[in-house]
Amino acid sequence: MMLMVLLTELTRLEVQLVAEPAGLKVEAPAGALSNELRQAMTEHKAALLRFAVFPYVETVDGRGTLTGTRQEFSIIDFVAPERQERLRYTIGVKLLQEGVERFYLPGTVWESRGEDQQVIEWWR
Repeated sequence: MMLMVLLTELTRLEVQLVAEPAGLKVEAPAGALSNELRQAMTEHKAALLRFAVFPYVETVDGRGTLTGTRQEFSIIDFVAPERQERLRYTIGVKLLQEGVERFYLPGTVWESRGEDQQVIEWWR
């Protein structure tokens, strides 16, 4: 599962990620985390910890927060299977500067670190 899709799903399920000295603490409603989500969280543990410290994302329109909204749309049949997940959904981001939710492909949303707005990873 792509990281931005995972973060969007965790947001939708109201899962809280908390950075603690001992590592990442996950607070989830009972039954919210499926085996698939748990496996994806294990694969992306370091990125989830960074997100817990600074839960904002960068888009081409500026910084925002994930809303948990995901819209599915049809995939072009000739797209390579490894890229289909990125093109299957758009994810909702509420922009901080204007408070409007806009939708982006997961590969066009970036994670940022701290107030310096330094982009540390581009989700592919």
